[in-house]
Amino acid sequence: MSEESTSAVRSGRSWREISQEVTPRAMSSRGRRRQHLAWLKVTVVSALLGGMAWLAYVVVHSWETDRATLAAAVKSEPVRELSLITDGTLTKKWIEGVLALPKNATLMALDLKQLRDKLTAYGQVRVAVVSRSFPDMLVLTLQERTPVARMQVQEGLGQPKQLFVAKDGTVYEGFNYDKQMVATLPWLDGVRLTRAGSGYAPVAGMDAVSALLSTAQLQAPNLYRSWLIVSLARLAERDEIVVKAQDIPEIVFTRREDFYKQVAQLDYVVDMATRLPEAGLQQVNLGLGGQVPVKLTKSPDELAKQPPYSPNFNLSTTQRKGQRDL
Repeated sequence: MSEESTSAVRSGRSWREISQEVTPRAMSSRGRRRQHLAWLKVTVVSALLGGMAWLAYVVVHSWETDRATLAAAVKSEPVRELSLITDGTLTKKWIEGVLALPKNATLMALDLKQLRDKLTAYGQVRVAVVSRSFPDMLVLTLQERTPVARMQVQEGLGQPKQLFVAKDGTVYEGFNYDKQMVATLPWLDGVRLTRAGSGYAPVAGMDAVSALLSTAQLQAPNLYRSWLIVSLARLAERDEIVVKAQDIPEIVFTRREDFYKQVAQLDYVVDMATRLPEAGLQQVNLGLGGQVPVKLTKSPDELAKQPPYSPNFNLSTTQRKGQRDL
């Protein structure tokens, strides 16, 4: 043991405190080439990504600012075919009239957003997707609104016009609807339309009206077919929807209760009333929960004076002979 080590042991110092000088191993030429190659790959990939990003920016900028120049640079045929996919009643002829495409317009020269806005300006179109199908086809995919009620409005001294109201409250002029289907829609009353742009503001509360109408149509179609007018005059203040039917002037529903239960109660009341045809229903109030007040067209005293109902089976002599012959 050297004197330095012996002195280190005597002084209590650790061996880690002894200086150890080691010369690092020099990198070989092959290692340096691999490192340079990796740096070169990173540089090339970064340059490619940057170039692609710049190209995308130039294309988007040119598309937004100078579409005509870009369309001229891209080979595009004039639009020769229009393909329509819809879940409603609109036709290709109606679409062509609304879009009014310029003659010999090419696919690349068309502003798809502008075409989409033209279609959605009509309330009947809920969603419109416009796309190109090269070389010469314009594809339009539409989702249309379905009417749940109708209204009649008159602007100024013009003729009354029939409008339709969808589940979301959109008021619009419908096209190509079946007349028999339209005849089954009840009229909407108790609503004040307000202008919004070129159309009308949506009708508030139509979600509740739509739920009531769809429930009646599915659960009691015989009742639904007799409904003529649905009034929203009391909806905002009392949560009540008033229906006028062919045989019942006033039926009161509430949106605070389940419509299925209310329709079932109404069906029961109407069924019971058919057993007293001379009584007649004037009003049925379904907005009080378990209690269903009913107002008849005649008072109890008037009904008491009515003769008991009995069918008339008077037959003529000729008819009696016919019965015997049979």
